[in-house]
Amino acid sequence: MRCLIAVGTLLAGLLIGLPAAAAEGDFSSGFETGQPQPTWTDTSEASAGVGGYCCGLTAMESGVRAETAHTGSAALMYSGNDQSATSSYSYQRIFDVNLPVTAASRLSYWVYPQSGGHLDVAVDLAFTDGTFLRDSGAVDQHGVRVHPSFQGNGNVLNFNTWNNVVSDIGAYVAGKTVDRILIGYDQPANTGTFRGYLDDIEIAQSAAPTRLSDYVETRRGSDSTSAYSRGNTFPGVTVPHGFNFWTPITKGNSDNWLYEWADTTVQGFGISHEPSPWIADYAQLQVMPMTGAVKSTPDARKSTFSHADEVAKAHYYKSRLSTYGITAEMAPTDHAGVLRFAFPATSEAVILFDTVDSGSGSLAVDTAARVISGEITHRGQKMFVYATVDKAITASGTITGQGATSWVRFATGAGEQVTLRMATSFISVAQAHGNLDQEVGTKSLDTVREEAAALWDAQLGAVRIEGATTDRMITFYSNLYRALMYPNNRSELVNGVRRHQSPYDNQLHDGQMYVNNGFWDTSRAAWPLYTLLTPTRSGEMLDGFVNAYKESGWTPRWSGPHNVGMMVGSNQDLAFADAYVKGVRNFDYQAAYASMVKNATVYSANNANGRIGNQVSLFKGYVPTDTASESAAWTLEDANDDFGIFQLATALGYGEDAAYFRNKALDYTNLYSPSVGFFRGKQSSGAWRTTDADFKPNLWGCEFTEGAPWHYATPAPQDPQGMANLYGGRAGLAAKIDSVFAASRDYLPGCYGGVIHEMREAYDANLGQYAHSNEPIHHMIWMYNYAGVPSKTQDRVRTVLTTQYGPGPSGGYLGDEDNGQMSAWYVFGTLGFYPARMGSTDYTIGAPLHPKATVTLENGRTFTISAPGVSDTNRYVQSVKLNGVAYSRNYLTHADLTAGGTLEFVMGPNPSSWGSAAADLPPSLTTGAGAPAQLTDRATGGTLTVTGENPPNETKAQLTDDNSLTKWLVTAATATLTDRLATSTAIKQYTLTSANDAPERDPRAWTLQGSTDGVNWATLDSRSDIDFADRRQTRAFVLPGDPGAYQHYRLQITANHGAPMTQLAEWQLLG
Repeated sequence: MRCLIAVGTLLAGLLIGLPAAAAEGDFSSGFETGQPQPTWTDTSEASAGVGGYCCGLTAMESGVRAETAHTGSAALMYSGNDQSATSSYSYQRIFDVNLPVTAASRLSYWVYPQSGGHLDVAVDLAFTDGTFLRDSGAVDQHGVRVHPSFQGNGNVLNFNTWNNVVSDIGAYVAGKTVDRILIGYDQPANTGTFRGYLDDIEIAQSAAPTRLSDYVETRRGSDSTSAYSRGNTFPGVTVPHGFNFWTPITKGNSDNWLYEWADTTVQGFGISHEPSPWIADYAQLQVMPMTGAVKSTPDARKSTFSHADEVAKAHYYKSRLSTYGITAEMAPTDHAGVLRFAFPATSEAVILFDTVDSGSGSLAVDTAARVISGEITHRGQKMFVYATVDKAITASGTITGQGATSWVRFATGAGEQVTLRMATSFISVAQAHGNLDQEVGTKSLDTVREEAAALWDAQLGAVRIEGATTDRMITFYSNLYRALMYPNNRSELVNGVRRHQSPYDNQLHDGQMYVNNGFWDTSRAAWPLYTLLTPTRSGEMLDGFVNAYKESGWTPRWSGPHNVGMMVGSNQDLAFADAYVKGVRNFDYQAAYASMVKNATVYSANNANGRIGNQVSLFKGYVPTDTASESAAWTLEDANDDFGIFQLATALGYGEDAAYFRNKALDYTNLYSPSVGFFRGKQSSGAWRTTDADFKPNLWGCEFTEGAPWHYATPAPQDPQGMANLYGGRAGLAAKIDSVFAASRDYLPGCYGGVIHEMREAYDANLGQYAHSNEPIHHMIWMYNYAGVPSKTQDRVRTVLTTQYGPGPSGGYLGDEDNGQMSAWYVFGTLGFYPARMGSTDYTIGAPLHPKATVTLENGRTFTISAPGVSDTNRYVQSVKLNGVAYSRNYLTHADLTAGGTLEFVMGPNPSSWGSAAADLPPSLTTGAGAPAQLTDRATGGTLTVTGENPPNETKAQLTDDNSLTKWLVTAATATLTDRLATSTAIKQYTLTSANDAPERDPRAWTLQGSTDGVNWATLDSRSDIDFADRRQTRAFVLPGDPGAYQHYRLQITANHGAPMTQLAEWQLLG
């Protein structure tokens, strides 16, 4: 806890990069000794229907306690007992003050409501004119009125956690004078006890930053743990998509949770590459300044620090180590950074270099040259280091037994600054030295800080917001920072040539490499944001992931830095397709396409690669619950990914692939269960995993990933019309989304066996079963547009923007931020449009959050969004103009945006019919009112005959057993396969799947024929010189023209690739 400046000032004063000073008329108290103490204790100013909490008490309590605190050791405890269901409130006097309110005045406080009670509590201000803040209409950073009952019902406060409430009160009550500070409880509807704590209350003057980079608050979301995520972020100092992160570390022997807001000590300043605490950091190295004897373990070397002393920007971090009297600063370049430590007067000023204990390596000190260099290995990644100090080293040493640990010592005068310039490489120490020379040289920290700030100003300046409060500016630009933080450059300039040390084959390669990305998350909004704002960088980054395919045979679905195999779906396929169809060409899109097809059609025994369960799902059209866990999630993500392949195949002119993957994009329909009205898991037999009676839509896990059927109620953004038709039409789709919000937010842990943090966060969102805290639901609200009710999109998106995001460490997010995806959703939502149908050129229109935003495109054009008068009240679109012309469609195209222009909204307080006509809806795979029309396999279930087989395990039965892990084999170079179907069927496509080994046994040439009687045959298709690039690869072939319907089909294999035996794993006939 601090004496002068409260946490709220961190969001105001520290925005400009320097600690704020208390101004005349400011007030701050954390209830600590030496700070303003309450004028009154247990004193009610106005009360009705509220009694004592317990123990014979007769009224609401309010007094200082040492039981818990947000910072320090003291806080104000409040408690009471609501005894009336019609009229109950109590406003307790705390401080007697005389504070003039200016236009820049801001109120900030932290409140901790205890569970089992009520959330309806807020700080109130009594003014000298007899009015109160609660009646002024003032709102907090989420747009919720600063009134106890509004706070309680505003979905912004949570039990058993410190909640930050910030309000720019000057916008509502400027010119008044605060006479008393109160804490109020006001909840007329319910009864029962309530209790909690208030801390760190402040009224101060806020100053708007003068540059965009100063709006960035890197600690947003850092008030997290493994049990509850408000972002699970850390304050990374970096450049956009930088090679390294520089961060304070409060848990010095952890490579998961590096910095936790609740911690009161710092244990190091680290080089990090962490993509997620769930994936873990790698190649981490910490630096810790200290005085006195060398203290090498994190617990021994730790220093207390105060958040009030921190400056936490993308381009700069500063803090004071109270234990040692040292001020620490950091500023980044791409591969390097500059750290500066101001020491007290001492002969024992020390800088320690240390890895987590699980790391290894060695760091040598050249005392005369003032150089520290060497290598460390952590989580399989070897990183090389080269650093210099600008102060004579008086002693140095190495400590063994706890990773790689070395230290240097200096003699310093009072306030003397020691500058550490440090660079890293994954190639060599010499390359690290080169990186330092290229990027830093002799530059000061101030110069590097300014250069990094300028980089961020340029990147953040791609979107200019107007008419937003300071809190919302912080929220917006901090979200944009997070979106641009990942993925990370892994390449280096070696003698002027771009090269990278591959985490896939550990070899040095020419070209680009990018790492640290979970495509399950980022394909939905983060990658479309890169393609919109920075298309050249987007292509460069995608090419880095294509290089992963060239070096390992697969693209990663989760890179950290290699393919760690987390989550479900090969959603990198969507990222490639989305960029290409929007005009990005500076990546090897042919290789990208080959990787996408491989993901979809080739079985991998390594679950980190490709798609789990596709040895069956390619043929059944779904992943069975008895084949793989999370089977429904895999099926639904795969169908969406197949849409991406369809889109890119179409664009590249691969017609047969396009037809096949368009059909596969409809696989989602195989898991829709009309009897329960949800998508659900299905067994290999075709039976549902649960009976209808046992089905529970709020049961988590099993066939779903980090969610329940409720969260997967709109799983097919590639085909919204088809999805609507399953629900009975567009009105049915809208009703289904309505029901998600109307449902009880209760959950069942299900197959997880216990509560996971995502369950808690989804519950606390307080939006029914809408769990914005996890990505599969991110497109759901936007599906209202496809249902013909865009007004509901406008309403609910604004609710999410204003309740699920905020400017502070505790209110930044609800749920993991996930490599920029949560942040990109906010950026798009704020602008008023969203790429709901990933892999297409469409953007679904919502409504802008602010009166004006200007997007500056890479082609030099600008696209301006104008919505005068938009507000929480005027949240509904009445009409729209695009470039001055009335516009009724409820979606835009990428071409609309890149052409530049102006999108003008007229807003109002009530829903309108704008954008609701059938002609105004975005495209979909399915058209019309019928169920999605999917070709299905007709070969399975037919009567199969073959000219030979290899009993007992390689027989004709294996050709149509829906499993590519089995095969049919004949000891001949040619063969004939005949299948008599149950009824005459028009086959449109067929597939052949190579077997597990011996590619020389693959068919190379064949003829497919059809017959109505099994005697007279018509040739339907002939192929020659066909290769299968991989084992267990499924290839699709489209029959030319309109061949008609036949009951008998035969495949005459006329040549293989030179072996005396021929084999196949599967044969499908799709009709």
